[in-house]
Amino acid sequence: MFKEIPPFTKQEIVDVAFKKASRKGKNDLEKVTMAADTIASMLEKIIKRYPSFQHLDTFQRELIDILVGEDAVRHNLGALQWALNTIQKIKREYLSKMRKNRDLRLQLLQQCYARYVSVLDQVEENLIFLIEVRSKLVSLPSVNPDSFTVVLAGLPNVGKTSLLKELTGSEPEIQAYPFTTQGINIGHMEYHHTDIQVVDTPGLLDRPLSRRNWIERQAISALTNVADLIVYIFDVSETCGYSVNQQERLLEEIRGMGIPLIVVNNKCDLGESTYSNISTETHKGVDELREEIEQHFLAHAKKIRTTLTE
Repeated sequence: MFKEIPPFTKQEIVDVAFKKASRKGKNDLEKVTMAADTIASMLEKIIKRYPSFQHLDTFQRELIDILVGEDAVRHNLGALQWALNTIQKIKREYLSKMRKNRDLRLQLLQQCYARYVSVLDQVEENLIFLIEVRSKLVSLPSVNPDSFTVVLAGLPNVGKTSLLKELTGSEPEIQAYPFTTQGINIGHMEYHHTDIQVVDTPGLLDRPLSRRNWIERQAISALTNVADLIVYIFDVSETCGYSVNQQERLLEEIRGMGIPLIVVNNKCDLGESTYSNISTETHKGVDELREEIEQHFLAHAKKIRTTLTE
């Protein structure tokens, strides 16, 4: 979807428009028209290929707002719409002048071109901003809001990405330091030819939402908008760099979301707990966790069927 947005720069638009007008315009009037229409067409492609925010699912819309700011995108697209309208207005103005002043057509053509460039100069920063937005949006994860979704949550470095790999066979980059996952990774489990979506979120810190950074807010968005089941991952060995008390406080916050929850202790080879003990290093308990996830999926599917038949 976002790959279809053309990353046109101001200079590319100028070069394409004026070259096309010079090559195909049979006279000065046609050149004025062709240059303006080409500029307008390129600007319109950028505007129209940005998806309507109203038609995005809640998770994707919130993620875009966190990453780039929905209002900022609207503002910059509005600037391009202004430029498009202004270019067309200038075109009509100079076509009228050139028809009335045949002897001055070349001079008027040059003036008209200069005004086209001046308008594009005024929206150059907007074009740059939208190119940067596009580069961020093309890397957004493809989350299917209709799939049963398991969200892996916990403090940084407790092993969420390692567990994603164990459950789904995906191969994300795994590093042993906090905030490795600076985005959202997606994996998929298959259960009787049905897809179970597994989302690996950035590590959440034990602090109020207002103090959380944009990486943490992505995780909150995933939890609240797409999770049908949360797997909360403890590390009682505290090799993650956070105390058990900190992990307990975050767990209580997540419990308050009212989403079905499985709590596991990863790295059980380093320290066991009263929670289900697993180890992504030795593979202990991972098959049992997968089966527990499948049971939640079956209960969820049954609940949906019951709702549809009522």
